Amino acid sequence: MIADLKFALRMLVKNPAFSIVAFLAIALGIGANATIFGIINALILRPLPVGHSDRLVRIYTADPRFVGASAISYPNFLDYSKQDTAFTGMAGYAFAAMGMTRGAETRTVFGEVVTGNYFDLLEVKPALGRTFLPEEDTTPNGHPVVVLGHKFWKSLGGDPGIIGSIITLNGHAFTVIGVAPPKFGGVDTGFAPDMWLPMAMHEWVRPVPDDWFTNRRALFVNTIGRLKAGVSLSQAQAQMKTVARQLEQAYPDVNKERSVVLKSAESAKSQGLAGPGNEDVAANVSLLLLAIAASILLIACANVANLLLARATTRQREMAIRLAVGAGRGRLIRQLLTESALLGLLGGIGGILCAYWLGDVLLSLLPATPVPVVLDPHPDLRVLLVSLALAILSGVIFGLAPALQMARWNLTESLRERVSSSSGAIGRWNLRNLLVVAQVAVSLLLLIGSGLFLKAFRRAQAIDPGFRTENLAIVSVDPSLAGYDPDRGAQVVRRIVDEIRRKPEAVSAGLGRWVPLGTAGGIARTIIVDGRDENAERNRKPANVNQVSPGYFETLGIPLLRGRNFTEQDAEKTAARVAVINDAMAQQFWPNEAPVGRRFHFIQGDSFEVIGITRTFKSSTIGETPTPMVYLPFTDVPDGGITFFVHTAGTPGPALSETRRIIRDVDNRIPITYEKTVRDHMAIALWPSWMGAMLLAVLGALALLLASMGVYGVMAYSVSQRTRELGIRMALGAQSSQVLGLIFQQGMLLAAMGIVVGLLGAFGSTRLVQTFLYGVNPGDPTIFLGVTLLLTLAALAACYFPARRALKINPVLALRTE
Repeated sequence: MIADLKFALRMLVKNPAFSIVAFLAIALGIGANATIFGIINALILRPLPVGHSDRLVRIYTADPRFVGASAISYPNFLDYSKQDTAFTGMAGYAFAAMGMTRGAETRTVFGEVVTGNYFDLLEVKPALGRTFLPEEDTTPNGHPVVVLGHKFWKSLGGDPGIIGSIITLNGHAFTVIGVAPPKFGGVDTGFAPDMWLPMAMHEWVRPVPDDWFTNRRALFVNTIGRLKAGVSLSQAQAQMKTVARQLEQAYPDVNKERSVVLKSAESAKSQGLAGPGNEDVAANVSLLLLAIAASILLIACANVANLLLARATTRQREMAIRLAVGAGRGRLIRQLLTESALLGLLGGIGGILCAYWLGDVLLSLLPATPVPVVLDPHPDLRVLLVSLALAILSGVIFGLAPALQMARWNLTESLRERVSSSSGAIGRWNLRNLLVVAQVAVSLLLLIGSGLFLKAFRRAQAIDPGFRTENLAIVSVDPSLAGYDPDRGAQVVRRIVDEIRRKPEAVSAGLGRWVPLGTAGGIARTIIVDGRDENAERNRKPANVNQVSPGYFETLGIPLLRGRNFTEQDAEKTAARVAVINDAMAQQFWPNEAPVGRRFHFIQGDSFEVIGITRTFKSSTIGETPTPMVYLPFTDVPDGGITFFVHTAGTPGPALSETRRIIRDVDNRIPITYEKTVRDHMAIALWPSWMGAMLLAVLGALALLLASMGVYGVMAYSVSQRTRELGIRMALGAQSSQVLGLIFQQGMLLAAMGIVVGLLGAFGSTRLVQTFLYGVNPGDPTIFLGVTLLLTLAALAACYFPARRALKINPVLALRTE
């Protein structure tokens, strides 16, 4: 074997042009696969960094009125924890943004409030110090302790002596008791908390106007359980559903129709990236990317196989001599497979290096989101091993056919070098043609997919989100992170917005609870129309709730369709309870009626009078269906903070700086959690479709290049093999146009066959990605015709250069060829 490897290496060095082209083809194919597999590995395959993750399950609230699965209320979580018999334990956690003060500056950090058994349940041991004790989650505000994330600890200097030191969060002192291990970032892929704090400290860490921790309607506690030995997921779900029915009977007003659904923690770890109702998006995207990567590798392998078949022509004498001196055909096949496997291994190493670079490129393209997204697509040991195995396997596969063809050659004919007349040449010719047809078909499929995604991206850019997209600045703050209670927080943000309105560059300014197309779209609450049966068809349905100031709609350019806007008097504590709704809510709850003047209430809430109806705008995603929305007057700063919207006369960049300066002048302890122009903010909403379009476009272009190389290689090989034939034709008076037609006919026939196969495959497969296309027909005739024309032109170009070489054949020299 060592001798075979040495000889294979000498052969690669001896033929540098062949080696370089083949190496690049394999490196591109393996690099694309390693990069995409790295993404899939980061999203789905990489196991949770906890102990025995296969026994962990996520527990969700199932409510038929809400899309997707939801978190659990804290009171229900406590009841589930006491009554379950299927788990060794259950832990809960909730996300929390905090203000960490160091010196005179306060910055936003992201953490989780967790139950005291969180780390023990996950079987996670700290890198430094300790984790929480059970008693540290029993006394409200009694144990201000914190466990730091490893990356966050490193950002603070990585001092091992940090244990026992004090950090200031939301104006309160917390003692650092531990540092999490390097690979642990919780159980949600894409998010890595800076720190963890006991749930009992929630009043300091996560101040809220209403006490969510006693409200069974507030679904915010993410719950995870560890199955007992011998208990299956289905058995645990059946037991938990029994408890859920008991809670529904005990609390019918708040738990009506609510049950539970369980999922394995491994399968649910990436669902938070897509949002409610889109739990399967990560898996679907991964399958799509995997199919694309496999297609690229298929084209690359076909190209290298064609190169090896062409190269085999020059090695017939060598193989014949080996056979003549006693080498068996099996020995020849082993030598040839060793050469192709070595080529595949070298290409695989190049592809892996390429994947590291592409991983850095992908990370640099991640947009700055309100909550930082943490993903590591770089190859780990699993990706490295799979990529190397795939590279070697690919080398064996694309080298197998040429090796078998060589081993079957006729010894006498090979020694006489009458290659063109041998039956083996016919077999090789047919195989090469088949490979080119497959290349063209797959590249056509990828090009159509990239064309559809590019058109979907352009369509998404043209979609009217329903609010102003020019000359608008967005700045979010959270005064509670600087120690403000809701009332004082409201006073300070009103002072800030008044200062902003006085600036000459500000046309108008307003306040809103959340940023459209940037966060979850508000808090969903169940609506009950007054005077209507609670169980009526158009009742007890969810709507998103937003708190806004009187200038909000004017600033965002959202027109009022009917009724009136809010006034400053509507925000007073003693004012009548009023609300503005959007047109989607009006149509859902009061179709063919006049909603203005009607009343509704939330479960366990006061009654509101509808005073106005606004146009519906996109709240969560560009491609969403119209979402019912309730707007309430801004009275105090809600959980999560508030956002300033500033409409400017000119470009909004200076308004961002001026708003930041005003906030710092009022109180430099108030952290700015998010700031963007609306144009930059829209780029975040469009990033998934842009990224998909760019990725497919690059892969499609790569497929087109490789397919063109395949057609060119076959035609160049054909011309070299038909030198004598073409010389005879020209000697007998064949015109240049006839010779050109002969070459083009052969090449374009292969391209046409590939195009037909690719079109048939595209018509069937593009329907599978329809959910990713914003209003684009998956059978769009423009895309199909345009891509077909593009590939046809590429095939013509690939045939042209070999055809030109055919015209330069000297008939006299060709007739001497033997």
